[in-house]
Amino acid sequence: MRVVLDANVFVSGAIRKGASFRIVQHWLAGGEFEVIMCPELLGEITDVLTERPRLRKWIDLRVASDYIDTISTLVDLVADPAPIDPATRDVDDDYLVALACEHSADFIVTGDKDLLEWEDQKPPAITPAAFEELLDRSDG
Repeated sequence: MRVVLDANVFVSGAIRKGASFRIVQHWLAGGEFEVIMCPELLGEITDVLTERPRLRKWIDLRVASDYIDTISTLVDLVADPAPIDPATRDVDDDYLVALACEHSADFIVTGDKDLLEWEDQKPPAITPAAFEELLDRSDG
């Protein structure tokens, strides 16, 4: 299974226990799904975790940097996707749709309502909890 994990999944996985944390940990441990990531997405994760002082109450800067280093070491980065016509309510999310389409992702895993409520849903956008359920069913 090939998936695009939105930056909010990686950020939430770094600062909270829950579905996002379990998904990221499962992937880091060699889980059975492939994460599709491009430099723009890695940059977004990096910016949020290292440039937002309010996150320091949840994650130390050194820990955030180590987390990002681990992700960047394990993921096979693909090229940033070509721009597409506006697809979602938030055009800043459209690169994720383009990334998922260009690399035949099965899902976009996100907590972002603009993606979860996007009309075309090709590939489908699902919540971390829904993706975790899929993983649990495939293990059973």
